[in-house]
Amino acid sequence: MLRLLSVLYRWLVARRNAQFDRHERPIVPVDRPVISVGNISAGGTGKTPVVQMLVGMLRQAGLRPAVVLRGYRRRSRGLVVVHDGQQLRVDVARAGDEAFLHAKTLGVPVVVSSDKVEAAAHAAGNLPCDVIVVDDGFQHRALHRDVDVVIIDPATLSGSLLPAGRLREPLAALSRADIVLLADGVTPEQVRPLMNSSARTFALHRTLRCTAPTNVPVLAVSGIARAERFHDSLRALGYTIAGTLVFADHHRYTAFNVRTIATAARKHHAQIITTSKDHVKLAPLIDDASLLAQIFVLELEAHVDTSAPFLSELLRRINP
Repeated sequence: MLRLLSVLYRWLVARRNAQFDRHERPIVPVDRPVISVGNISAGGTGKTPVVQMLVGMLRQAGLRPAVVLRGYRRRSRGLVVVHDGQQLRVDVARAGDEAFLHAKTLGVPVVVSSDKVEAAAHAAGNLPCDVIVVDDGFQHRALHRDVDVVIIDPATLSGSLLPAGRLREPLAALSRADIVLLADGVTPEQVRPLMNSSARTFALHRTLRCTAPTNVPVLAVSGIARAERFHDSLRALGYTIAGTLVFADHHRYTAFNVRTIATAARKHHAQIITTSKDHVKLAPLIDDASLLAQIFVLELEAHVDTSAPFLSELLRRINP
């Protein structure tokens, strides 16, 4: 049954893309260059640290980036300005975890809306920015973009279409990419036949950091797309996982969840390690200073080996 549904899904995706390709559906430009960061799989390829890497590089180049994204699982509707370039405007519940993390970490304008054209147009017209970075924008074709950056990992190359697998689009969709970031050992030879002739590839690397001591057992708490990668990362840093609590992707934590986490930590005599996106949602719910002190964050930083050529390629495409 899932395979049959995947066949139908493939047809729907192909029909939609053909409508954009033939200009039967409008592609709307905004009054700023647009860089999209995306993938062709459903979550788990590490877009968030790549967006933060790009914003940092653009700022170092003297530009003022803004970030727009959907704000998935937020407790608000419509367009919301999360950060206006000067200060945070809403809490994590109204922003969504990814948007709040970008705003808190980067301090740049951040706008959320299910309509990314609306979000980008608002940022371009009302906030201090001269370039817009779209978090998870590859499938949002209604918004014109100057650069499509797509992240590819081994699981994407071996995946199948939704709902049987995790792919949002067939691998042939890579022909729309301008820059492909190769994660976790993917080689240029594996993706080059799928790309257009003008696209570039760069190797993507991730640096893991956590200040928790490695000689204490860990309770791993996460609400992300691929919890097993989080667990593998902790083991790679030398941690012993005594227990795990795995919630749904973008989970909205409650006071009951906090009590469950505290009980599990006591049971395993463990310190708690979670992800950055989970921490921004958990911290406001914890009024016990001793419990908060037991929670550490596994931080993930993205970088490319050839950062100067990568930045030059970005700037060339947004300043033709």
